[in-house]
Amino acid sequence: MLATSGRPRRLEGWVAEPKLDGWRSIVSTEAGRLTVRTRNGRLITDCVPELEQLAEGREVVLDGELIVGAGRLADFYRLSGRLAGKPHAGSEAVLFVAFDLLRHEGDLLIDRPYSERRERLNGLGLEEGQVIPSYDAALADDLLVACETQGMEGLVLKRSVSTYRPGRRSADWRKVKCSAWAEHGRTRFARHR
Repeated sequence: MLATSGRPRRLEGWVAEPKLDGWRSIVSTEAGRLTVRTRNGRLITDCVPELEQLAEGREVVLDGELIVGAGRLADFYRLSGRLAGKPHAGSEAVLFVAFDLLRHEGDLLIDRPYSERRERLNGLGLEEGQVIPSYDAALADDLLVACETQGMEGLVLKRSVSTYRPGRRSADWRKVKCSAWAEHGRTRFARHR
């Protein structure tokens, strides 16, 4: 599922997540075996051997981002050698940070609301830093300031009731860049003076 650009008119019923700069990936585990594919379906499991521990004791399909460092724009380019089929290019570990749970123990979840998928994702017992934090979208202005301060691109806003539509761009997921949000805020402030 892909996000469209732009802020929704109202933020009630939405959550906000920091947008990481990395490679969008689908991670699946079954019978102790890990499979990692890019958004376009390219198999890259061999490029990220450090992710093997994700397969231990769970059967899931996760949507998320492969990152190095904190997932900032400055970190993005350090991924390229590793994910271009050179597993030992560079010494930095690649991390997978999940933001959605599509299947769990044989139960397909894509028709369930995001809030339910997120609750189940949080209950998987993944290590700290392996699940993107989620906040009430009412905090979006403050979160964008924090993202900008940390050198991050912005936020992804998600409707709590949204289902997951693989491969489709959806208005239920919105990406908002720090600079775009700031410009929107200045325009809104000027109108209300």
